[in-house]
Amino acid sequence: MNSDINEVNTETGKVRKIIPSRGLTAPGGIAVYNNSLYVADTNSYRVLNRKTGRIKQTLRSIVTPIQNPLNVSVNEENAIVSSWFADTVQRLNRETGDVLNTYTGFNIPYDAIELSDSSILVANCGNGQITQILDKNGKNRRIVASDLSCPTGLARVDEDTVLVTESLGNRLSLIDLKTGKHQVITSNLSSPEGVAYHPEGIAVVADVGTQSVKAINITTGKTVTLKKNLPIGLPGFPSGPPPYSFTGITLAKNTVYIAGDIDNSIRTVKIKPKIKAFLGLKGWRHKVRKSHED
Repeated sequence: MNSDINEVNTETGKVRKIIPSRGLTAPGGIAVYNNSLYVADTNSYRVLNRKTGRIKQTLRSIVTPIQNPLNVSVNEENAIVSSWFADTVQRLNRETGDVLNTYTGFNIPYDAIELSDSSILVANCGNGQITQILDKNGKNRRIVASDLSCPTGLARVDEDTVLVTESLGNRLSLIDLKTGKHQVITSNLSSPEGVAYHPEGIAVVADVGTQSVKAINITTGKTVTLKKNLPIGLPGFPSGPPPYSFTGITLAKNTVYIAGDIDNSIRTVKIKPKIKAFLGLKGWRHKVRKSHED
């Protein structure tokens, strides 16, 4: 779980580290809140200081109730972790990491986010649906949207709208949570996974098929590549779901954080003013709830 190698003396029990851990083991979804970076590290849930990279907290699967976290999103109180491998979505206390609720019965859940009413949206790649968990015990659920082509990543735009990447459809779409209607923003992507929303009207997408990160004007679909040749897109096993691991993206103001599942890294890239100008966003504003990603 730590990507290290130790030598153990079977007579004395003394441990000698041969190859030390470099920190992360298999980072997937990532999220920012204030000065912390939350990482779904497959076999553990980690909290990092996002400015120094230092690991502040590690909660491991097996020895804690957290089940193989492959993705994570956060808000003022909670963290939501999801795992298609374990078929679970879990609500954690963001500060302590304590598991508050565990939900099962999905169809390859790749991402989950909590809304302001405490309901949880889940992207089910296997059946092309977005499900909403309406109550704390998880029994009351509704299908928000269907006929999607492997919904993979979710990002909240406002109270009534979310962005969703469709990995097998190579699309980025907007979903109206009240009507379930989805509007395609662009269909010129290649196996998109993680998505984050910038309140000036920009979707930032991990375009795994091209190993790049792209910024997209959500009104016009105009697209610019922010970073190329990224170590993303770890291949899976034959019987696994096509996206396999999840390439996470999150935003803190104009800084984009990208999880590298090939070299177990987290990189950053800036959304510069010239990028916003190229996308035609000068003076553009979209009303959303105040963000704590600063």
